[in-house]
Amino acid sequence: MRTIEEIEVELGEVSAAIRAIVTGAQSYDLGTRSVTKADLSQLRALRGELMSELGDAEGGGVRLITWRGR
Repeated sequence: MRTIEEIEVELGEVSAAIRAIVTGAQSYDLGTRSVTKADLSQLRALRGELMSELGDAEGGGVRLITWRGR
């Protein structure tokens, strides 16, 4: 399991990438080369997963436990 700090760092990086895309940096050209960043929907999904992982690491996760009885 990763540490809270590791998850927070990755969450910050993903959030920065989302901000970059939202402000118009989805793709750009450098001379004869073209650069395209990650898909916004994939980054948002990853951010959700990281937030869930962070909640679990902080002890705030919710888990469903069933009991079958005898």
